[in-house]
Amino acid sequence: MALIIDRFEGRLAVVEMDGDGTIDIPKNELPVEAKEGDVIRLINGRYEIDLAETDRRRAEANKLTEDFWS
Repeated sequence: MALIIDRFEGRLAVVEMDGDGTIDIPKNELPVEAKEGDVIRLINGRYEIDLAETDRRRAEANKLTEDFWS
């Protein structure tokens, strides 16, 4: 399941569970470079950024935005 960082609130990251609600994850459990919109996955007990999926989703969102304003 993909987890998408929605926003940061204090020491927590509010993370969307791919359309199935949200959970809070302590920021200190995420990679230091994690930012809003990043897709993360729990691998071997650690959260890691899925760069390929993050890039794919950002490109898709940009395309939708471009189409909307065209």
